[in-house]
Amino acid sequence: MREAFLDWYQRLGRLGLRLLCLHLLWLAWTLRGGVLLGVFPATAALHGVLREDARFAIAHPDEQPALAGLRAGFRELWRREFAAANRLGVLLVLGWATLVLDRRVTAAIDLGGLGPLIAGGLTVAGVWLGVVTVLVWPLQSHFDEGAWALLRRALILTAARPATAAMAGTGVGVLWCAYYLVPGLIPVFGLAAPAAVATAVLWRSGVLAASLAPAAP
Repeated sequence: MREAFLDWYQRLGRLGLRLLCLHLLWLAWTLRGGVLLGVFPATAALHGVLREDARFAIAHPDEQPALAGLRAGFRELWRREFAAANRLGVLLVLGWATLVLDRRVTAAIDLGGLGPLIAGGLTVAGVWLGVVTVLVWPLQSHFDEGAWALLRRALILTAARPATAAMAGTGVGVLWCAYYLVPGLIPVFGLAAPAAVATAVLWRSGVLAASLAPAAP
């Protein structure tokens, strides 16, 4: 019992250290791109590393991925995904900007009895877009597709696998609530922990692992 607890404790510590390293790499490469051009490639690189970690865990369930080579792998992913990640990021920003603008216009104009209905619809749309944003980056790291195709795939996933989508969205939401309650967690784990949760949910659900299976003859 004691050995099992120590093993679990060591695994948790190594996971925390890896997430911290990934968070620092995300910050460094976001700044390297001047923030605006660096944040989306850094996010893509973060999810790309987490994808490889998930595949490593499947192949070597009793081992932990080494920290050696983490920086070089992150750098390579950042450079490779620079253009594609920025295209995807621009579409997401436009989607969120449109939603926020619609919300403000709805709040500023007296729409009578339609006001609460439209506001409720925008709230639902905001939750849905939030879940799509959570899902699309793990999908982007896994599928070699354009920005529109990835957004379509994320939308289809929310409709075809609502439980998986809800679990990923809820897990990330709980972490953001924890960040709000304990702000000291933000500089330690940042985006790395929510990204790890979303990636883990998709891999455990079989959504990503199934696409690696060889086609039947």
